[in-house]
Amino acid sequence: MRHPRLLLGAALTPLLLMQGAHAYTLEQFWHQAFSHDPRIQVYRRQLEVASTAQPLALAALLPQITAGANVQFATEYTQEPYNSVQPDTALLEENSRTRTESWSVQLQQALFNWSALQDYQASGDQVAAAAATYQEAMQNLENQATAAYVQWLLADANVRSLQEAEQGFARQALTAKARYQAGTTGILGADEAQVALRQIQAQLADARAQWQVARQKLQQFTGTPAPDRAPTLPQKIRLSWSTLTLWKAAATQHNPALAAANDQLAAAQKSVSAAWGGFLPSISLVLAHQWQSQHGTLGYRLGSLSADNLPNPYRNTESSAMVELSWSIFSGGSQQATLHKARYQQEENFQLLLATERSVEKQLGADFADLNGARQQSALYRRALLVARHASAAAEDGVRVGLVTENNAIIDRQNVLTVRNALNSANAAVVTHYASLAATAGVLTPTRIRQLSVALSPLRESSHESSPIKS
Repeated sequence: MRHPRLLLGAALTPLLLMQGAHAYTLEQFWHQAFSHDPRIQVYRRQLEVASTAQPLALAALLPQITAGANVQFATEYTQEPYNSVQPDTALLEENSRTRTESWSVQLQQALFNWSALQDYQASGDQVAAAAATYQEAMQNLENQATAAYVQWLLADANVRSLQEAEQGFARQALTAKARYQAGTTGILGADEAQVALRQIQAQLADARAQWQVARQKLQQFTGTPAPDRAPTLPQKIRLSWSTLTLWKAAATQHNPALAAANDQLAAAQKSVSAAWGGFLPSISLVLAHQWQSQHGTLGYRLGSLSADNLPNPYRNTESSAMVELSWSIFSGGSQQATLHKARYQQEENFQLLLATERSVEKQLGADFADLNGARQQSALYRRALLVARHASAAAEDGVRVGLVTENNAIIDRQNVLTVRNALNSANAAVVTHYASLAATAGVLTPTRIRQLSVALSPLRESSHESSPIKS
């Protein structure tokens, strides 16, 4: 399940870094974060460990072949007394020295083992659950990385807005001072302009501190310092939207937490069936072949008869085939306890699945509502920014001809700054909520990250838009 993604980050990182370093895109940042994050490595190792369960379970169903060989050296001496009255008089004395060589091969094949079969099928579900858990960790990291990257863009955009506002207020303060010195206006307007300039400079200092915090957050993801400048946060985020019903349908198919819960429930159901198999017999076919060869000498004394170093060879070959039936009649209640434990685990996994479904549905609704709210705010702030800029330009003209005061121009200029920063925040929220919604639906894939990266690029094209579900 989605295994080709495992090496995607490490493979593409060098290529992406070769592309313009000045355009530090979301996609470049994600691949660096993927390569650096230790939790992904932990989940990957857990998946690899879980993958060994299936071959181990399969081993119980495959033929078992065992072979053995040995060489034995033996020296034997035997004495039989003549009778109990004359124990020192031997009736028979015998000695032998032998070397025995033997080897054997045995093949055992399970013909019927219900527990082993169910354990093997359950191991596949367990591997799938581990893969889904790894996928969930991947998407959580993608979601967190996207949020951190967007906050960095937002902090940089706010700094730029305040720098532009600072320049505007500086010009206004200089112009107001010149008017006062020329005697065309009073000192009040010049002082108000100076106060507004100092306020903007204080806000700019705070914005720069927030930008440094956001930059440090990016460094925590990648282990390397972020660039000094961020790409420009677009005033309009071009992404394809969908209905909540389609997002729910996507979550049903792709949400990794739901997939893991379903796989764990399926594994628990097969474990119950495997526990029932403990009450059933198991049948195996056993094929065996054995060969034995013995070499040595034999010596004996029997009355007046005696012989030494007589050859004493021996050979034996044996083949057998049998069907073995094993049936546990009584095991002290362990089989019944195993069955009860499997049933409890099945019920627990079923309740976990229900809780996960409710949690995913609730999160989808919340993310979708937040995304729609951010989109509406973005649209309203874009229109408001046009009006605020027009009003600010008109106020500047009005100050020059004496129709409005410096204070009115200051208020209009501050309105432009407030609306612009609010638009930046709304656009950042659009991307953040979109990524969160895609992660909840289980479709925050590298393709989705690429789409978000294109949407945040200053040179994006509308042709890059695609369905939020088919990724």
